Amino acid sequence: MKKQIGWLSFGFWCWFSSIGFAQVDNHVFYSDSVSSLEPGQFDIRLDHLNFTRNYEYFNKITDGYTLYGFHLIPTVRYQATDKVSLEGGGFIWKDYGAKGFQSIEPVMRFLYQTGRHKIMMGTLEGGLQHKLIEPLYDFENQLNRRLEYGLQWKYATPSSFCDAWIDWRTMIYPQSNKQEEVSGGLHVLRKFEMGSGFSSTLSFQGTAYHKGGQIDTVDKPLITWFHAAPGATLRYKISEHGFLKTIDLQAFAVGFLDYSFFDAFSYKKTLSPYLNLSLNTKIGVLMFSYWESTGFPSYQGGRLYRTVSSSMHTPGYQESSRSLLLIRWMSEYKIGPDIWITSRIEPYYDLRNKIWEFNHGFYINYRGQIWKSKKSNL
Repeated sequence: MKKQIGWLSFGFWCWFSSIGFAQVDNHVFYSDSVSSLEPGQFDIRLDHLNFTRNYEYFNKITDGYTLYGFHLIPTVRYQATDKVSLEGGGFIWKDYGAKGFQSIEPVMRFLYQTGRHKIMMGTLEGGLQHKLIEPLYDFENQLNRRLEYGLQWKYATPSSFCDAWIDWRTMIYPQSNKQEEVSGGLHVLRKFEMGSGFSSTLSFQGTAYHKGGQIDTVDKPLITWFHAAPGATLRYKISEHGFLKTIDLQAFAVGFLDYSFFDAFSYKKTLSPYLNLSLNTKIGVLMFSYWESTGFPSYQGGRLYRTVSSSMHTPGYQESSRSLLLIRWMSEYKIGPDIWITSRIEPYYDLRNKIWEFNHGFYINYRGQIWKSKKSNL
């Protein structure tokens, strides 16, 4: 009965997503720190996300569940000089159907910007803005691990992108009963125009994760994992105003290296292919993906791609390999200044276990400036 209800829900989302949405990517979830203020000016910004995401999963690798709630991030920004701004505020996370708040956290950012370079300390431009592929970074982190704190450098032009960061996930002190956790990453991208409607992109994505420490009381070994994904994209531009706008082909070689002080798995390193075909239309994006791995743990990547179970029902379960065919229908619609509605439907087929399952999500996102002070005479 539960599966029948799930598939009826899936049909509803298919119908809803076909109603006049435009091309989509993750930019509607970005919170850009670029300032248009002059030295001495203040402004107030608001980021509000309402979300629902449902997983109709019955496999041994990851559980089926539903996320339903909102995020509210009000911030005040002060432009100290032409290159330096300070921003402070709060992050409020509420899950519907639960008492109280899931999380209330501070938002504090120091930003130094010169030309196309940005250096940030405090709350990072993290999450989806790192632009990592899903095996390295799960979209769900935007909903249940929104904030990152640490140090970041970014560089961007119309044809290039570089993002390097350190995310200090868990701080410890003498006699702490938990381990220190630190992660970081690097994403470098370069685009090339080839003529006749073709363009290509070469990229490298890498992340690192460390869990350990020397002053805690936890009797567990140190964990150090590295993930890397060199890749290439070929795009063919068909029409600016037609129904089918572009076709994208992507290929990544996703590597895993376990540099821990103990053997948690039967392997220390693996290499997994990840392939994507995207049809970008004026009503949405249809993406087909293929993933194959003979060993892939991950600390923040999509759970489906892992060969190690995250399910509460099958702890410790591992599969020798994963072969997945994923289909995504992604659409968005702008309903007003700074207000977006986004819908995503993502069925997949597990070729090894021969099962079809799916998840779907619906999001309303507002992010914008709601007040700006007058120009300062300073």
